[in-house]
Formats: sequence, structure tokens, C-alpha cells
Amino acid sequence: MMLSICAWRGDHYVSLHELLDLIGHFFAECRWSVQVNEVAPEPGAELLEDCDSSRLMLLHELIRISAPNIQVIDGEITAIDNDGNASLLLRAVDSTSWDIETANTEALARVRESFGDAVEIPD
Repeated sequence: MMLSICAWRGDHYVSLHELLDLIGHFFAECRWSVQVNEVAPEPGAELLEDCDSSRLMLLHELIRISAPNIQVIDGEITAIDNDGNASLLLRAVDSTSWDIETANTEALARVRESFGDAVEIPD
């Protein structure tokens, strides 16, 4: 199932760091692939921009490089389980929204609880 949320809440940007704080623990055992095509120029943004999508990292590594001030404009962050399957896909869409795709109903419920305007995207 996929949900989409607005990335901007007034003048507050919902960052990757914030999403990981919200639902990352549901995917704590996963390895993470990061493919960021564009980020806003902020101190530390180069850490995300320089990620090699073939190098999988642990959740705590991803949280460390995704500082709360970094705005992902375009990119995909994927949690990959021990069987090599994608458990979660976070897609930054033109800096305006985040698409969140997962079969984890608890994670989706948490997103809906935190972002009441989340919209379900049909498969």
C-alpha cells in the first residue's frame, strides 16, 4: 500500500530524518539503500548526495547522515529486509510530497496518525 503526504506543513518541511524518527523502528533490522538525485544546499546535504545506492547501510547510519535541516527534493530511500525484499520505499517527489510504500500496516497507521491528510495512492 502507498500513502502520500505533503512535505510542507506551513513553513515546516517534513524531512527524511523526521520520517525515519516516526517509522524507522518498524524497519530497524533492514539495510537501507539511498538514491538521492537532488537536495537543497544545506550544510551536511553532501552526505546524502554522495550516497552510493549499491552500498547498503544500517538505520543508525542513515539517521546520522539525514540531518533534520536537509530537504530532499528528489530521491528514493529503500529499506531492504534480510531476504533482499524492499520493505519500505520513501520517495521524495519534487520537494512537495513524500510517497510512502510498505506492506507494514503498523507503519502506515503511524503515518496516518501523524499526518491526518495522508492520501492513499491506489496500486
